[in-house]
Amino acid sequence: MTTPIAITGLALRLPGATTQDEFWQLLVDGVDRTAVVSERRRELARAPHWRDTIGEVDDIEYFDAGFFGIEADEARFMDPQHRMVMELSYEAMCDAGLLETRRQAGPRAADRRYAVHMAIASNSYYPLVCRYLDEHGTADVHPRTVMNVINSALAARVSHQYDLTGPVMAVDTACSSFLTSLTQAADAIRHQDCDGAVVGGANLFSAAYNAQLCTIGGITTSHPYTRVFDEKADGTLLGEGAVVCVLEREDIALRRNRRIYGRIRGYAINNDGSSLNIMAPNPRGQANVIRDCYADGLDHTRVSYVEAHGTGTRIGDPIELNALSKVFRKSDFGDTAVGIGSVKSNIGHLLGAAGGAGLAKLLLCLQHEQLVPNLHLETVNPLLQLEDTPFRVITEPTLWPRVADRPRQGAITSLGLGGTNVHVVIEEGDPERRGTELSCPVLCLSAQDEDALHRMLDDLSAQLTRRDVDPYNLAMTLARFRPAYDWRATVRFDPASRALCEVGVTHVDRPVRRVLLRPTLTASAGEERLRAALASPLLVSDAEPGRSELAVSLGSGDHDPRTVVLDPGWLPLETAAALFAAGAAVDWEHFFPAGTGTVLTLMPYPYSKKPHWL
Repeated sequence: MTTPIAITGLALRLPGATTQDEFWQLLVDGVDRTAVVSERRRELARAPHWRDTIGEVDDIEYFDAGFFGIEADEARFMDPQHRMVMELSYEAMCDAGLLETRRQAGPRAADRRYAVHMAIASNSYYPLVCRYLDEHGTADVHPRTVMNVINSALAARVSHQYDLTGPVMAVDTACSSFLTSLTQAADAIRHQDCDGAVVGGANLFSAAYNAQLCTIGGITTSHPYTRVFDEKADGTLLGEGAVVCVLEREDIALRRNRRIYGRIRGYAINNDGSSLNIMAPNPRGQANVIRDCYADGLDHTRVSYVEAHGTGTRIGDPIELNALSKVFRKSDFGDTAVGIGSVKSNIGHLLGAAGGAGLAKLLLCLQHEQLVPNLHLETVNPLLQLEDTPFRVITEPTLWPRVADRPRQGAITSLGLGGTNVHVVIEEGDPERRGTELSCPVLCLSAQDEDALHRMLDDLSAQLTRRDVDPYNLAMTLARFRPAYDWRATVRFDPASRALCEVGVTHVDRPVRRVLLRPTLTASAGEERLRAALASPLLVSDAEPGRSELAVSLGSGDHDPRTVVLDPGWLPLETAAALFAAGAAVDWEHFFPAGTGTVLTLMPYPYSKKPHWL
């Protein structure tokens, strides 16, 4: 693989975690977020006797339908997996700095040549829709319900919402669906079918049926937790969640100020072919996919941690480790140990989205330069024969050193029922590029409604006081790399204490049509040309008198007399902020040029969610 592919955006909803920071804290603290199904979930699923232990995501019935222009009547007939992926796709694209705003058209991607590949291996909301039809008939069913409950629509929803024109597909290879989506998206980028991709996956148990079938199929454990690599392992607990990431060509990512979480250095995908039965793993197939990955010019000795599939079965774990050991030979590593673990011990098995949880864990470990514990390991399964391998199960938080002072590399394996195997190698990203000193300590942010804006201001206050947050990067991220909505705020802060000094909130309820000019700048324009210019709608400013001054060139023969052209060189950041607050569309790249600074990960947008359920 010659051209690295950068991972530039990441958003998640996992048991006990709605942000990257929450998920990292859960991992580093060694927390198990599985528990008996909540009473609320049993009510939603209409399954009063459902008592399984799962990794449950709270409030899956809640969704901000209005934010995405969806009517409430339609939202309640929409698979919650679709809803969650829509929210996370927005968050991941914001995190990557990929969205811009066109007035009255909503957020759009700055580059439309992006693919959307979504993993979805099951749909437990569909039975609830069918039951509604049986109980209530068709009179109240929304016309787009057929689109809202089919798995193939998951990816199409995202491309439609953001006007993306690259390849779009929903992927189902069972438990390896997420990493399959990732590899197919990476292929599309390498083959120049697109410049980047939005990749994601979701697994939610809206009803109990899928969980019950997994138990019947022998996938789940008899224990109240998942014991990956333990001699008593007999299966896994199931888990819920969704993860969305953004992939981009590395040159695009660097040019557009992206934060790079990690680089995809290589990958391979295959199938077991024939095995004992269609649900049984094939050691040969697993070994071959790992071998194929490193045959692409990668040095396997660079990899110092493997996020295993880790189904937590007495036979499945040894088969996976044996397959890894065919390539990761102990003699190749000397005294250097290769860490291994599985996030399933924290949150359960997310089925088709499992690879997304593993990828998020790996990226956060690379970012924090630390490995996190694999839980519930009492006695190592002797069939693993760990002593004959370079692998060491991580059981406590451990610093992740570099090998020979080269960038850290980790790998992740995903194995699907039906035999589709995937192995991916990820290299750590770049440190944050610090920006220059701000010419004026002012921040600009916006939201769709007033309540959301005030919640964003609360989050901003907390973020700004963190000493590791670069003010330039924060200002750039908020102004240049976030959509601009009609509720807007400008925030002045003290550069020394980082405390908020002055907050101005405005609601832009009409297009800007007035421009304020200093007399000295209009004297030479000519009365006729000036009158013609000011008689037409101008997307410039409706600023308060005395609050801003604007340098304007009124067409010196090269422009239509009705055109007003701003000269950014005359415009200080403070004035641009005032114009932004008044509703102007500001070209922020003048203040935050390409290649300077890094887009920051901020708190997710504070949606105004309401319950939508059948």
